[in-house]
Amino acid sequence: MIRRSVNCIALITVLMGAAVVKPKLEARSSTTTEARESRPTAQERFPSDIQIHEPVEIPVMWREPADLETRDLFFGIGGEKGAPNLADRFRFLHKVTSGKQEKIQVEDSNNRSWTVKFGDEPRPETVASRIVWAVGYHTDQDYFVEQANIEGHGPVRDVRFERDNDGYKKVGRWDWNKNPFTGSREFDGLKVLMALVNNFDLKTENNKIVSPKKKKTGGPGEPDIHIYYVSDLGATLGSTGKWFGGLPLFGELPAGTKGTARDFSEQAFISGVNRGIVTFRMKRTRAQRAIDGVRVENARWVGNLLGRLSDRQLGDAFRAGHYSEQDTQLYIQSLRRRINELQALR
Repeated sequence: MIRRSVNCIALITVLMGAAVVKPKLEARSSTTTEARESRPTAQERFPSDIQIHEPVEIPVMWREPADLETRDLFFGIGGEKGAPNLADRFRFLHKVTSGKQEKIQVEDSNNRSWTVKFGDEPRPETVASRIVWAVGYHTDQDYFVEQANIEGHGPVRDVRFERDNDGYKKVGRWDWNKNPFTGSREFDGLKVLMALVNNFDLKTENNKIVSPKKKKTGGPGEPDIHIYYVSDLGATLGSTGKWFGGLPLFGELPAGTKGTARDFSEQAFISGVNRGIVTFRMKRTRAQRAIDGVRVENARWVGNLLGRLSDRQLGDAFRAGHYSEQDTQLYIQSLRRRINELQALR
């Protein structure tokens, strides 16, 4: 009887304890909810005079060349000050493994880094970069160097020096089929320029997006300028391929020539116009696809820009590539003929 009474008292005690504890648990839960709901917002956490700015990216492909008629096409975008000092000492750093052309990286006594390219692309790339830059498009700072001595490597001849620390940082690459400029006048203009110089190596690996390292004000909220451009212009100023380039399975072969004045002058430029779209003569299938869809008015627009260049300016571009005077004159005649074709489009 006593044992049963004790058990009843214990049961009553447990039930009363549960009744007492439960309100405390509910109170704790209620307090947690209130604390969660009363957390300060992002605006409340910061003083009213501090503003949080989201980075804004502005894509750029072309800028008005206000000084087009006076642009120096001998030294190009980097100018005379940006050119390598051939009396300087260059030190070998390492081989560059990207791309098919042999390249090495060197450094001068002013700690300027250069990528030196060998092979058959230095001359045409130096020239093409100047023509593209002349009408408002960004390019790398390229210089043709006839001869230089590099410590740790030895003498080099007929190479292209490209400045690496040129004030821009690499952001990424862009695709011919998908980019912020599809259908725009500026994008069509770039396509025309690639056709103009017979660039048959149009692929994503040869396209860069860069941003200026130094901003104008450096203040918060200043937009990031992203410049889209073609960074490799070596496969230019020759023919774009052989007769079999239009055949299945053969259209991707890199059968064109580079920097050959006679081949360039003999290849047709514009194939025709259909429903307001210009078709250019490009013998490599991939390159042809990249430059498809150019509207007549946009081709004429860039043709009018090119038409403002003098023969002296065009000649300076080829002299920068150390072409003979005979080849230079043949190139000028060929380019002038192509420019006239663009301007005559209707």
